[in-house]
Amino acid sequence: MREGVGFLLALLAAAALWYSLRERAPVVERAVSVPLQVVGLGVERTAEGVPREVLLRLRGPAPLVEGSPPVSAYLDLSGAEGAFAREVRVAVPQGVEVLEVRPARVEGQVEAVLSRTLPVEVLSQGAWVRPEPAFVEARGPRSRVEEAVAAVGLDLGGETVALTAFGPQGPLAGVELSPKEVRVLAREVPLFRKEVPLVLRPPQGLRVVDYTPKTVEVVGPREALEGLEEVEGRPQGGFRPGEVAGPWVLALPPGVRTLGQVSGRARFALE
Repeated sequence: MREGVGFLLALLAAAALWYSLRERAPVVERAVSVPLQVVGLGVERTAEGVPREVLLRLRGPAPLVEGSPPVSAYLDLSGAEGAFAREVRVAVPQGVEVLEVRPARVEGQVEAVLSRTLPVEVLSQGAWVRPEPAFVEARGPRSRVEEAVAAVGLDLGGETVALTAFGPQGPLAGVELSPKEVRVLAREVPLFRKEVPLVLRPPQGLRVVDYTPKTVEVVGPREALEGLEEVEGRPQGGFRPGEVAGPWVLALPPGVRTLGQVSGRARFALE
């Protein structure tokens, strides 16, 4: 019992001393940048347009404001769908005044998180690089992941190559790749690229109504590509009336390959 009373008295004395020092400390102003945390979204949604940090201008006793002050900023997006505009909230110790938050209000877009598989393409000077794995998973905001066409890396001669998600306009920020790098299995002789028409020749009794893609990009030795005018393909599941979708099985000359797996759609009708 006496030990408990002694501990309580010591705690009260320490608190009184801290408050006394705080009251005597000079009042200062300081600007600090802190990470902006996003709460209230869950794991299947993400927010676009949210800055990584916000700038806070604080005023208070020097011991609480200088150094690494225990302050935090967060954006509560509970219930937000689509476009949003929310105020930034700040948590500071008692006795500290927030003079300014920049930005004080954030406008952005809540999107669903999407995952999909991307082919790996390693760019190399004068060689064809065979990576492992050949496909990686991309995860991020739906609009950006849907725009992604490949996971691209630059071969610098090492055992591994770091990857970045690319769309038609260039790198896609905010799209995470898993794994983030691939292993180089082999560096082969220089290959050349060529885009050639993709043709479908269904069996007698069927005709092609429409199909995509109409062309494929292939790589191979120069001599193998010079005489290649078209590539014949067929659906992996075989020809049949109606619409089919999925990978194409291509008839390629020896030494010629495509850049990643070729998939598409086709519609066939009875003659």
